[in-house]
Amino acid sequence: MNKEEAVRNFEKIHSIKEQIDMEKDINDCCYILSQNPINMFQVKQKIYAINEKHPENLIFYNLILYNLIYTPKEKTVQLNDASDANLIEDLKWKLNFLQAKKSGKTFDEFCKTMREIMQGN
Repeated sequence: MNKEEAVRNFEKIHSIKEQIDMEKDINDCCYILSQNPINMFQVKQKIYAINEKHPENLIFYNLILYNLIYTPKEKTVQLNDASDANLIEDLKWKLNFLQAKKSGKTFDEFCKTMREIMQGN
């Protein structure tokens, strides 16, 4: 195996690991949100975990959605000071974000594989 093949294999393995990780986070979010009553400690823990693993969700939310699409109606609050309703909405946002990100990565991998196939012929 040459260096180029090793890099390609590493990228594929890394991509698969990311996909599995995102799927686990998506499943965790769905499970947490389906509970009655919703365990707010689990909601906070999942929000912290997703923010750590996927910091781009905060950038996207803060810069694009919050500032450009929606006019701020109130000041933002720290996670520890957020109401239960705000925390649940934040977790729903993260669930939607991860679903979109996973779909995008899947499509990107498909396109990359198709390019490799076409270049091989």
